[in-house]
Amino acid sequence: MSPINSEALAREHPEYSRALRRLISWINSQKDLRFINPKWLAKQVSGVDKTDLAAALTLLERAGYLRLVYKVLTPSGVLAEGEFDDPTKIPERLPDRLEHYFDTSEADVVPIFKMVA
Repeated sequence: MSPINSEALAREHPEYSRALRRLISWINSQKDLRFINPKWLAKQVSGVDKTDLAAALTLLERAGYLRLVYKVLTPSGVLAEGEFDDPTKIPERLPDRLEHYFDTSEADVVPIFKMVA
């Protein structure tokens, strides 16, 4: 993914400029970043209000740098393969990383931001 220019977005949304700059700096420093889990991100990016960080993610999505998808957490606590644009379209059963199928009705669905090429 090419680096994201934070200046234009920061000028358009000055109330989130700090969060945007920190988030974009973090994204640009990551090698082979494919997905951003907001919960995981909040632990990685410090010095920014978590609500502002969430707003910055949404602004990057609206600008076309990110796409919101949903993933399913397996019973062992890792994200299952597959991503879904609509959480209601998640199949009743999915395989875990060992190819053992589990019932998704009791599993957590996690919103994830996918990097757009």
